[in-house]
Amino acid sequence: MDSSDTQRSELRGGLKVDTEVVGTGAVASRGDSVVIRLEIRLNHGDVVATFDEYAFVVGKRQVIAAIDYAVEGMHVGGRRELKAGPHLCYGAAGVSEKIPSNAALFLSIELLRCEKSG
Repeated sequence: MDSSDTQRSELRGGLKVDTEVVGTGAVASRGDSVVIRLEIRLNHGDVVATFDEYAFVVGKRQVIAAIDYAVEGMHVGGRRELKAGPHLCYGAAGVSEKIPSNAALFLSIELLRCEKSG
């Protein structure tokens, strides 16, 4: 790891960041349009979803809370690996057979682009 890497920190909502590489670009804030690369895994490692490019507006509830909270404050070019509790993901509902109810998820997020609002 280089000096821009950090390990084991906590974000809004109790989100646990295992590893972070800080990017050098614009910082994502509420209301900004962002594009991320995303991988979602279950606790035992099974990959349940991957997206090479996923676009949304930070803070507009277009994604699960864990992703919204994780992206806010990231720099373009940065990466975060984190664990999110069920209350920040799909809760008791789960998602079909892929994500069971009350599942904690591991997220790998890279911020590819950020268009500042206003």
